[in-house]
Amino acid sequence: MTAVSDRTPVTLVSSLHREAAARIANALALPGTALISHDLRALPLGYVLRQTRTVLGGADQFAIEGVKLEHGCATCTLRHDLLPLLRTLHRTPGVERIVVVLDPAFEPEPVVAEIVGTVVETDELPAGTAGDDVVVRATLTSVDAASWLEDATGDRTLTEAGVSAVEDERTLAQAAVAQVRFADVVVVETSGAADDRYRDAQLSAALRRINPAAIQHPVRPDDPFGPDELLISLATVRPESRRGRLTTPFDPLLDGCPPLEADCGIEVVTFEAPRAFHPERLHGALDVLLEGVICARGRLWLTSSPDHVLWLESAGGALGISKVARWLAARSEEELAAVDPEVRAMASLRWDGEHGDRHSSIVVVVHRADRAEIEEALTGALLTDAEIACGADYLAALPSPFGDVHHDPCSDSPRGESDSISHEETTR
Repeated sequence: MTAVSDRTPVTLVSSLHREAAARIANALALPGTALISHDLRALPLGYVLRQTRTVLGGADQFAIEGVKLEHGCATCTLRHDLLPLLRTLHRTPGVERIVVVLDPAFEPEPVVAEIVGTVVETDELPAGTAGDDVVVRATLTSVDAASWLEDATGDRTLTEAGVSAVEDERTLAQAAVAQVRFADVVVVETSGAADDRYRDAQLSAALRRINPAAIQHPVRPDDPFGPDELLISLATVRPESRRGRLTTPFDPLLDGCPPLEADCGIEVVTFEAPRAFHPERLHGALDVLLEGVICARGRLWLTSSPDHVLWLESAGGALGISKVARWLAARSEEELAAVDPEVRAMASLRWDGEHGDRHSSIVVVVHRADRAEIEEALTGALLTDAEIACGADYLAALPSPFGDVHHDPCSDSPRGESDSISHEETTR
């Protein structure tokens, strides 16, 4: 594996708007830079459009190529095209940095997961992951101040919104929130007009509570928008920023210390409980997280899956729950030895003699919902003292509408099978 200092740095650029992402990428096109983008709008025709631009030795070269779909899957095509290309560019003389412009339908975190976790096997390259040769140093996301909050709180799918050219049940809200949550710098395109000041302040408050570690870089129509401004923002990225770090099931939910007080109607609601949820009552309570809520995320302890951490994540009118790991209390001594010491230390702070580290913890960012209503609904879904007294066998046998993966609003078809955020079982 190549030492981190010798890997080629990669910057990811994401946005719901292609033009905005292109402006950021072009501003980062300094000498020694290779830019890559994949446009998925040609998917119905059986290919994706790959654009590359290299600024090397004083020459600016641009190429467009249609990449045939592998297995009829956009994600598989990117695995077969983007990952080998990153490894090849790492070996290309003169390439000092790489900028990857993501199609609006893609979220940055799963792309990073592919870079660090997927083995690339070709005749031209030694076996290994793209992460052996490159390292994601930063992610920049552009948001439109006029539309982002509406996009992030709605329930339109990517297909309905015209972002995806093929059927995609993920929502625009899921993509919008995922892009912001993973960003190190959020470029906010705003009019700068006096009439829009409250809207801009409300958006800033929302972004600060979703991703408090990210630098917000406002851009008005008459502002300079070039490498100097973006490089200054990148240089001031906070130590706690993501910088390509993947989400794990035991991450602090208030990472980055978001403001807890309300601002412009935007507020963070936290919910903690040292007891399990009743499966059917929780299912009935989930609607409270789909109205007036920008996003929610957290760990759930469910009676029907007592050994598993269930991860809840919502954006706008869409919500998903999935098994992501096992509680430390359900692991063997050998398995515990492999767990990150920081995770073990955090678990010890809440350790219960009977239930170990099992707990429920949810953080909700609201813009119209009532805090008391959320707290009341979630509290009402917890087990009662009388139910707990019935014993472990009774609790484990309670009917549950949740399987390994569950989506609300309930549907027969899953949302975002391959391109949405996923959490693999981890010992971190």
